[in-house]
Amino acid sequence: MEKDTMSGSELCKYLHISTRKMKYLMDHNYIPHENTGQATYKYRVRIVDARAFKRRMEREPDFLSELSGLFTSTRPAGTPMPKKHDRIDSADFEKYLLLRWADLPDALPTQQAARLISVRPQRLHDEVRAGVLHSVKIRGKQYCAKVEIIACAASPERLACPRGEAYKALIEEYLCSKI
Repeated sequence: MEKDTMSGSELCKYLHISTRKMKYLMDHNYIPHENTGQATYKYRVRIVDARAFKRRMEREPDFLSELSGLFTSTRPAGTPMPKKHDRIDSADFEKYLLLRWADLPDALPTQQAARLISVRPQRLHDEVRAGVLHSVKIRGKQYCAKVEIIACAASPERLACPRGEAYKALIEEYLCSKI
């Protein structure tokens, strides 16, 4: 009889990832799972969920790209680990960004939107192609809705591993406003 769940260690082998990365994925709800509460064999994952996650990893090259470099010991000397902003409530951060960028137009050129959240414009174009973001093209220029850019910037996944100086500065401004 074939079992319908696998343990965390079995999942690591199946996905070819480290235990540390698997624990992070579980703790941040990237993969649906059951926490058994035990010290060993803490996680239990349905095999169908593991297969779906693996398919997504294989089909979407940018999936989990925000985690690149977090689980490696080959980080260049002197490069600090990215700060994890667990203390940020994503919904509250989203409200802050709505107020902070209230004077910006409702549709932003992808170049400007990319600068605001410290990503390459190509990344936004990729997300548009993948259906994550929506855009319109006017006179050869692509525009994204400001509310979608704000939702992207305030997502828990993006806040978990901030990249880019402008985005980090935005987070620091937000944290200072809460003091």
